[in-house]
Amino acid sequence: MESNSLFSRAINPLKQLGVIFAFFCVCVLIVFILITSGTIEAKPVLYWEAAFTCVMIYIIFSSALSFSYPNRTQYFGYAILSFVLLVVSTGVLASFISGQAIDIGGGGSFRWMYMMFTFSYLVLLTIVNSMSKILEYVKKQDARLRGEDVDDNR
Repeated sequence: MESNSLFSRAINPLKQLGVIFAFFCVCVLIVFILITSGTIEAKPVLYWEAAFTCVMIYIIFSSALSFSYPNRTQYFGYAILSFVLLVVSTGVLASFISGQAIDIGGGGSFRWMYMMFTFSYLVLLTIVNSMSKILEYVKKQDARLRGEDVDDNR
């Protein structure tokens, strides 16, 4: 029986980027409607928080979905490109809609958060790549112990 799990599918990072960016646009639209209707107080920080939330969601799902992608080198290239595109596009859109630069609140705290997210993402991708290589090695060793033929060229 074939698994129908989301984490067993090979989903291209560019598709993930599209879904997360669409989610960001929906969040921005909801916040904009709530602010213009007077339901919530107008705070430019809300748009930046939505941008960071979407970037964090992308980081988590992109790292988790990398396990099932057949060509990891290609995946990591597209994942990093998608991450950069997402950070730039959500940041520009948040800045444009909120009317506030990235240094809102002083001290460049949002700029610092982008740097932390970027380095965290790179570290997480490295950990995931290492884990998958270790898992492949363990599977080969297990197959050898059971006396099965193992293809060492993979």
